Amino acid sequence: MKNYIFILGLISLVSFTSCNKTNSLSKRLSGETWKVTSLLIDGEIEEEDHLPEFTFDECDIYDEVCMAEWHIEDEHAEFAWQFDEKGTIFTISNQTTAEHDHDHEEEEEEHEEEHVEPVDQCQDLSGTYDVDEMDNKVMKISSNATIGHDGVMVVIELERV
Repeated sequence: MKNYIFILGLISLVSFTSCNKTNSLSKRLSGETWKVTSLLIDGEIEEEDHLPEFTFDECDIYDEVCMAEWHIEDEHAEFAWQFDEKGTIFTISNQTTAEHDHDHEEEEEEHEEEHVEPVDQCQDLSGTYDVDEMDNKVMKISSNATIGHDGVMVVIELERV
């Protein structure tokens, strides 16, 4: 009987610790702004002016879906996010539909520069990421299972602003 109580107590402690780790990491993002400092897709580095900034809403992970905004210049998309598996997994899920009312091909010809829509980028990079590094100021995540780049390695490095 003592062994049964000990095992039950140990299971409760592990579950509590797992929830605490996920909650602790979530609190590091909640209400904060993080800048993507590096975006690597299949070995190709994304141009600096295409790197988004994430503004995370205040959030209680136990009461609501956590939301954030994906900013590039003066445009943005909205995405849901969460940590899982004791903070080793981070999920990004686009929640904005594309509303393209104008033709970017003409603009691209004029400016000879690719225009990156935050909605499209957020959708393409939505997926489940491994958390490779996470502390109070830096986060590094990687995935080969994003919506727009399935089977291709995507690495995102962020810094707290």
